[in-house]
Amino acid sequence: MFITPTTRLTTICHYVKTATFYYVKMTVLVTCTSVSLLAMNAANADVNDNQTVASQSIESQSVGVKEQRITDSGKRAVAAEKAGNIATKYRDYPSVIELYSDDELNQLIADNTHLKRVRADECQLVADIKVRAELVKLPTYQFLWGDMLAWGVCVDKNAELGVYFMRAAARQGLPRALEQLGRYYVQGKFVQQDIERALPLFEQSAKLGFLPAKVQWAELLVKGYGSPYDYQTAYSYLYNTVTADVKMHNKLTILLAKLENLMPKRVVIAAKNAAKYN
Repeated sequence: MFITPTTRLTTICHYVKTATFYYVKMTVLVTCTSVSLLAMNAANADVNDNQTVASQSIESQSVGVKEQRITDSGKRAVAAEKAGNIATKYRDYPSVIELYSDDELNQLIADNTHLKRVRADECQLVADIKVRAELVKLPTYQFLWGDMLAWGVCVDKNAELGVYFMRAAARQGLPRALEQLGRYYVQGKFVQQDIERALPLFEQSAKLGFLPAKVQWAELLVKGYGSPYDYQTAYSYLYNTVTADVKMHNKLTILLAKLENLMPKRVVIAAKNAAKYN
């Protein structure tokens, strides 16, 4: 079929028009889609920001409420103290009781006030003390738990189990546990009296620097228990002790004099010289 130039031109124009329309349509569609996605992302970002702000606001509010509760409790306690009213129950002024740090508990044990402190805290830490003694096996808490059981403080009295935990603490080298077990053997408290069994316990505790053990070990040696070979060591421990307590200082002086009477002069000199380098 013969196609004239005019027909060919008309056909070309038709195809160009169709292609142009399709291109414009696709461009508009892509543009609209992009705008919609951007709008959705912006909306989601606003929602997330609002949720974050709300969450932070709730958290700040909860912390603020807790702080306010503790502050109010403190104010009530101060007001009661000024008025001369001492709370006899822990629930009168609720707050959070912190578990004793190892250093704090060591000091309480050294001062022999650990059971008094547990009573003062109204036995609220019994479960925590038990866990640290039985599972974590911390020597300070083993001793505290053993003493609580032996004397029935905040728990049912169980002397056998109490002494078991004291021995566990002593095996880990806790000076007070060693000294207290030795004292129980001297007194026959909870166990059968056995002074010879107490001597090595006092000696180990004294070696770790525990003053009550130094004194009790020296007192037993002066009374004739133990071995004369221990005189020099016990003398060195006492001679090297520093104390601001006048009564204790006088007691140490008397014990040193008694030990000197049991030792040759050269041994006394050797004990003093050994103390100088400790």
